[in-house]
Amino acid sequence: MERSLFKFIWRYSKTQQIATLLLIAISLPFLYLSLDLPKTIVNKAIGGEGGTYQLFQLDFLGPEPFLDIPLEQLEYLFTLCGLFLALVCINGAFKYRINVLKGVMGERMLRRIRYMLLERSLRFPLPHFQKLSSGEIVTMVNAEVEPLAGFFGDAFALLAFQGGTFLTLMVFMFVQDPLLGLAAFISIPVQGYVIPKLQMKINLLAKERVLQVRLLSNRINEVIGGVEDVHAHDHSKYALAELSRRLGKIFWIRFEIYNRKFFMKFLNNFIGQMTPFFFYSIGGYLVIQGELTFGALVAVLAAYKDLAAPWKELLNYYQRLADSRIKYEQLHAQFVPEGMMSADKLLASPEEVPHLDGDVEVNGLSYVDEDGLRLIDNISFRMEAQSTTMLTCVSGSSRDIIARLMARLLTPSRGSITSNGIKFSDLNEAVTGQRIGFLSSSPAFFNKPIADNLFMGISQSIPEEEDDDPERRKEREEAEASGNSLHNDQLDWTNYALAGQPGYEELRHHTVDLLKSVELDVDFFELGLRQTANPEKNPLLAENVLTARNKIRRYLDERGMSDLVRNYDFLSYNDYTTVAENILFARPITDDFKTENLASNPIITGLLDEFGLTDEFINIGKLCAETMVEMFSDIPAGHPFFEQFSFVDEDSLPDLKLMVGKANKDGIASLSDDQRRALMGLPFKLTPQRHRLGLIDNRTQTRLLAVRRALHERHTDLIGTSLQLFDTGKYNDGLSIQENILFGCIAYGRADANQLILSALTEVCDELDLREAVIRTAFNFEVGIGGARLNAAQRQKLALVRNILKKPDILIINDGLNALDGEAQKRIAGRLPELFDASILWIASTVVPGLSYSQHLELTGGQIKSADEAADRQKQEADEPEAAQDTSAMNDEAQILKTLPLFSELEANRLKLLAFTAEKVSYKPGEIMVRQGDDGDAAYVILDGEADVVLEGENGQDTVLFQLGRAKIVGELALLCDTPRTATIRAVSNLKALKLNKEVFGEMARHDANFAFQMTKDLSQRLVNTTEELNAVRGGD
Repeated sequence: MERSLFKFIWRYSKTQQIATLLLIAISLPFLYLSLDLPKTIVNKAIGGEGGTYQLFQLDFLGPEPFLDIPLEQLEYLFTLCGLFLALVCINGAFKYRINVLKGVMGERMLRRIRYMLLERSLRFPLPHFQKLSSGEIVTMVNAEVEPLAGFFGDAFALLAFQGGTFLTLMVFMFVQDPLLGLAAFISIPVQGYVIPKLQMKINLLAKERVLQVRLLSNRINEVIGGVEDVHAHDHSKYALAELSRRLGKIFWIRFEIYNRKFFMKFLNNFIGQMTPFFFYSIGGYLVIQGELTFGALVAVLAAYKDLAAPWKELLNYYQRLADSRIKYEQLHAQFVPEGMMSADKLLASPEEVPHLDGDVEVNGLSYVDEDGLRLIDNISFRMEAQSTTMLTCVSGSSRDIIARLMARLLTPSRGSITSNGIKFSDLNEAVTGQRIGFLSSSPAFFNKPIADNLFMGISQSIPEEEDDDPERRKEREEAEASGNSLHNDQLDWTNYALAGQPGYEELRHHTVDLLKSVELDVDFFELGLRQTANPEKNPLLAENVLTARNKIRRYLDERGMSDLVRNYDFLSYNDYTTVAENILFARPITDDFKTENLASNPIITGLLDEFGLTDEFINIGKLCAETMVEMFSDIPAGHPFFEQFSFVDEDSLPDLKLMVGKANKDGIASLSDDQRRALMGLPFKLTPQRHRLGLIDNRTQTRLLAVRRALHERHTDLIGTSLQLFDTGKYNDGLSIQENILFGCIAYGRADANQLILSALTEVCDELDLREAVIRTAFNFEVGIGGARLNAAQRQKLALVRNILKKPDILIINDGLNALDGEAQKRIAGRLPELFDASILWIASTVVPGLSYSQHLELTGGQIKSADEAADRQKQEADEPEAAQDTSAMNDEAQILKTLPLFSELEANRLKLLAFTAEKVSYKPGEIMVRQGDDGDAAYVILDGEADVVLEGENGQDTVLFQLGRAKIVGELALLCDTPRTATIRAVSNLKALKLNKEVFGEMARHDANFAFQMTKDLSQRLVNTTEELNAVRGGD
């Protein structure tokens, strides 16, 4: 990506730029002809004395005819007028073509730079995303590059076209008369110098106005936020006086802007009209004296009229150039970070992907973050092939880093990771993506069907395309011209060989087996039951569902469970389905009968009017709107609650709030027709038993049944064309699989109804071998943004299946199943060796119960130790010097803080802030750090030395509870709650400690959600430990 904007534009659009410049050069002579022709028309065709004229005897071509075509005066006049019109069309065609070329060029360059920025963002080192959020990248790629599109096309072409037009006009005027040309030119430098100077001052005033408005907004926010104290202290008059002063300041700034702006316009107009003054005076004099023809004067005046447009465009170009250059340089700075992955590593695919199925050797691995904090310090260990290694670490961020290093998602600062003699750092993503699996506690899910997310790990096989589709060929050509990817994402990218399956059906069957292994088959069966299926694409499924429908009826009747299902019955109202479904008793085929459109459907509204339900629907809609606004107004947009519990989407809530307010104030009659229609549409979405608002009573239900009968009796033509009737003998693709099998709805108000019906459905589907087909239907389920429609355990299990499908040689699990309970983790972990052969590195804060592993390593203080060595690490650390010799004392202190569970999740910059604001204190043997009963105002982290925790008795006797050493925290409860000290801390040896600042700690707890959660978790664990100790003591008694 070139540093210079013009180099970037020229490199990627040189051919198009040259073609546009040639077209501009060709257009200028025609422009000159269109300027000269009016003079000939006025002087000869109109002002001539009659006789015969030569058609192409133009003044600037000399006295000799260019093409001898004699014409009479009228013929000559109309011919020249026709030529003038033709030149207007030709010049217009040139402008059209040049502008289209510029637009296409700009859009191609915009598409190219967006693709380049997206491709570069995928090459960013992971730590860079801590500085640059995804939201900022989205803004830069979408919004900030948008203004560059116009400049990309104009960079050379506008300068040439408008500059060429300007010069052509000036040359024409000088050719007619040098004095007139000079008169036209003389005002241009004055305008070019004076007007920008005045505009600059106006711009500065505008910036000052924006600043003052922001200050006013902040002050208004403070006053409104502190309105209680304003009233309590009679501060209202002063606050209004201050706000009045600020409003006045804004007024006087605007007043000065108006004065300067309109003076600038006056001056610009005055200077602009001075040239016509010279034309009329000097030109008129020359015409009277016979030194200039009248036609020439008219042509010069017409040319001068056109002179302002290119001059204005050139001035605007100068301003756009400065803005575009700044924007481009800012983009360049953001998208060229240090440590960025090379394009080859990201996109290149080797002919043969090597295996990493040998022993994994880690040698001298170190990682230093951008703040200079050494997080991984010269670690070495070996993982035997096809074995499981358990690695425990208290610090969550250290776990993340070692996991990412092992998966080659991070580049180590020093050292290497190898397998089969291949260094991980040299591998392309095509290799690591297939041979290394990575499962974190928060796996990524995209807002796509489950299948797309599930098979993401095996979607690397670039499909070959046939070149017989002209539309696709056109898309490829345009993508190539814009430097974009030429691959078709609409084809099948599945690498069946990587998954070890011959084709589509086998892969789906294998996936269902894997879902059973990770205990997701029940969840997916339930999910599949809630999905719809197209009977034309799944005829066997539809046939089996109809068979299951008959079996489920007998099953429920035999067990006395038929009352748990409310069947679709044309003669009765089903209060477990929506009002719309009760009216239609069918699935809508056309859009006009969909639930959201029924309020504007003339057939339905006519029937509601006939049965006196229109006003009732509007009143019910108002009550619904009030309830929804009250319950969901504070729920953030995109929250799954809207989908799960509300029949109103978040976008319509503000409008509903306005409608309700207006209706309550002025009555429903004050609402517009569109607003009344919007309220009338809400009852159609009501399900009485689900929403339980008590708005659809028995009387209303009876009238709705009458509407249903009238609809089906009078509009039989709609059945099969606009509506698909609920028919006991047919599969209805508008209903879910579960609703098709039951031919009704579960009476979910009944205790255990869901579970009992699910058991029945499971038994019937297993009997008909329908279970796998239902599970596969769940693959079409959209998971929502970030997988929000799945719970954490389901996301982790799916991510595990996603990794298993590609059969990796190495699998890194970093707290990957921590959303599951211990028993579930144990069961699933025990099945992994049966599912695929891989070297597994399981990383967690503690040993996973029941996990079978060949070695146990512990990561502490950035260093790896075996489990036996880790047991003695505290004594060894007290005697050893600091390992990180190239880091500062503050980094060492931050490193010690990171080893504490309370601070293990803090980012490096937060740790440094905590260490920087802390006070380093020292104590001699016997000195008191903390006195029992004193007010707590600080906590201490021991850097060196030892201290006793002493409980002072009422009789003056001291009891030493235990001893604390290096990297231990004391008095931390004082940071969390205002309580007296519960024990005395007394130095045993020379002791150094960090005294943590309570204000900084509190600020972090208030603004860092992860830290607050970790703090709560730490306190909860202490409560559990204390309870266990008390129980143990009681048991001993």
